[in-house]
Amino acid sequence: MNDIKPEIQGASIVLIGDFNPKIFQPAWFASQDLIRNEEAKDAEIQIVHQALVDFSLEWLKVQVHQDRFSAGTHQRPYYAALKDLVVGTFRILRHTPIRMMGINCDYHFSTGSEERWHSLGHRLSPKEIWNKILEKPGMRSLSIEGIRPDQHMGKILVRIEPSRRIQHGVFITVNDHYEIQEADSTLGCDNIIDILSESWDLSVARSYGIASKIMEEK
Repeated sequence: MNDIKPEIQGASIVLIGDFNPKIFQPAWFASQDLIRNEEAKDAEIQIVHQALVDFSLEWLKVQVHQDRFSAGTHQRPYYAALKDLVVGTFRILRHTPIRMMGINCDYHFSTGSEERWHSLGHRLSPKEIWNKILEKPGMRSLSIEGIRPDQHMGKILVRIEPSRRIQHGVFITVNDHYEIQEADSTLGCDNIIDILSESWDLSVARSYGIASKIMEEK
């Protein structure tokens, strides 16, 4: 399975802080030149409420709660546009308090066969101990946490599960989690948005590297 490529992938940016959801409507994004007017008019709006806004464009999904902002895409060519939209949004709303950020990359890989699918599960979650406890044990979910490889606060979280979208597939999600110091007293979002602007490409590449190494057949 060397050089295996994901059949499905996506990326999202999740921010934890204090938000006013009703601001984040398609018309507002268009008025700030963050999306096109045509996109705003064609947006699929699920809900607009003081506690929650949820809408989708052809390439983008946005969901905003009072304590959580999320924007994501399942189209690889729009990764840069996703980052630019979030950076642009909070350069305008720079006084919004944001304490944490997750750059999340999801991958669905095909193993190509049931035999390889089981082999990967055995490699990641050896069954010797489980064979003594359960009958026919199989890996359903594996979560691993690592320290950050840079100067930022936070961690890297990796979760691996059987894919629900691809037969004999594997789902891998990498959460590149960032935090800022003195989060309880933060008055704006410049620190987090600077990290996003500077680290996006590296974070996406690192996540893909992690997922690719997991899929390497030994």
